[in-house]
Amino acid sequence: MGVKQVIIAGVTGTTLMTLFSEALSRVKGHNYNEAEILSELLNRVSPLNKQQSRVAGWIGHYGVGAMFATMYDVYLNKSNTKASIINGAIFGALSGLTGAAIWHTTFKAHPNPPGVDLKNYYKQLIVAHVIFGVAAAIIYPENKPKQTLSATL
Repeated sequence: MGVKQVIIAGVTGTTLMTLFSEALSRVKGHNYNEAEILSELLNRVSPLNKQQSRVAGWIGHYGVGAMFATMYDVYLNKSNTKASIINGAIFGALSGLTGAAIWHTTFKAHPNPPGVDLKNYYKQLIVAHVIFGVAAAIIYPENKPKQTLSATL
């Protein structure tokens, strides 16, 4: 997949997972929006003001989405596997477990973490990443161009 396709897959997957997290936040009455939680974490420890932290949180969230899309691309190319809803869901679940471990470490290391319902946050995070992986798989082009991003890594 070329850089443009990785970005499109990352943005699409990240947007859909974030919409899921935001919808669940509204239903459950807890903040599960990854970008907003990241913004709050940044705001509590950095010299950035609230608006700057919010922008940085959203940019970071989408940046991680592009990174996960790149990892999916690398896996597909190295294993000579076609994208599918099944391997997208599996990749999403694995990236969700990775993400939960990173978030857990971040919350434990942070000097003033926001009050987040961590047990349920981690559960929804894994489901949100499955949505991400499925969306990335659907976006992934059937006929890959000869020059792929992972071939240049």
